[in-house]
Amino acid sequence: MARNWVPDFYRDADTVDINKLAPWFDENIELRFGNAPPIHGHAMAVETLREFYKTINGMRHVPEHIVFESDTVAVQLGKVIYTTLDGRDISLPVSSHLRHTAKGTLDRLWIYIDIAPLYAPAE
Repeated sequence: MARNWVPDFYRDADTVDINKLAPWFDENIELRFGNAPPIHGHAMAVETLREFYKTINGMRHVPEHIVFESDTVAVQLGKVIYTTLDGRDISLPVSSHLRHTAKGTLDRLWIYIDIAPLYAPAE
């Protein structure tokens, strides 16, 4: 399996098109945002991100440091630059842990980010 799956995943995530992202999710995916309860299963993960995408105009992942990468696991640090519905760009630090299956899907997507500044009122 080629190691280019990590940038390919983020490319599709950054389209903010759930139809591009959904095929990445395994039927048994565990999606987790920080210390919130995990979201289990393809349908729930898709619906969660579909609703999130409605709250932004865009996003762009900028990897800064790959902590670990193999054919099946990637852990990285970076930032996400979100474009808000009113056109502001907000850059937030993020750490992600992804696990890639032999089927080419993700069965783990753990995202550690404080998303609160994204929804703070403009100054």
